[in-house]
Amino acid sequence: MTLGSIASRWRELQGADSWSGLLDPLDLDLRTNLITYGELTQATYDGFNQEKRSPHAGACLFGYSDLLASSGAAAAGSYTITKFIYATSALPVPEAFLLLPLPDLLPESWCRESNWMGYVAVATDEGVAALGRRDILVAWRGTMRSLEWVNDFDFTPVPAAPVLGSATAANPAALVHRGFLSVYTSSNPDSKYNQTSARDQASVSSYCYSI
Repeated sequence: MTLGSIASRWRELQGADSWSGLLDPLDLDLRTNLITYGELTQATYDGFNQEKRSPHAGACLFGYSDLLASSGAAAAGSYTITKFIYATSALPVPEAFLLLPLPDLLPESWCRESNWMGYVAVATDEGVAALGRRDILVAWRGTMRSLEWVNDFDFTPVPAAPVLGSATAANPAALVHRGFLSVYTSSNPDSKYNQTSARDQASVSSYCYSI
């Protein structure tokens, strides 16, 4: 296959055949796919306000329409951001996960309980032509600091039932780290950004598009 056939090969490139024959040597279309999604994910780091002395610490530096282009993502024109995802936590977590403005800035801060964590984007008509389907992308930011936070983070394993849903019965022994689970599933009625959890905000069932 030659470069540029992603639209006709997207199922294969997304792992329908477990990437058989695509890895060694690395298929050119698969390489392009990996770079594209890497750049789209990088936007969650480039767009995050890490400045603790800013009243907007923990927010996104850009709006829906300019985040992808401002981060330099080559596929910026192929996606439209439809939603920002915000997270909070019912448990104490390190700044690497949730960064809040300094205490003296809290009265004027954008939010005291939540952080911007990522976004949901949907392929534009231009993107559909290039990708072969109406792709829905959920990009989630990882940690922002050094690994020193690991010593303070709650890695206690707890049942994964809250995120597995109907799959729990088939995976009764599945566990997840409690701190990560809290960031993903917590809501906070005091935050206008987290009336619902990050998990619910990112639910793809909310985004129904046909090709």
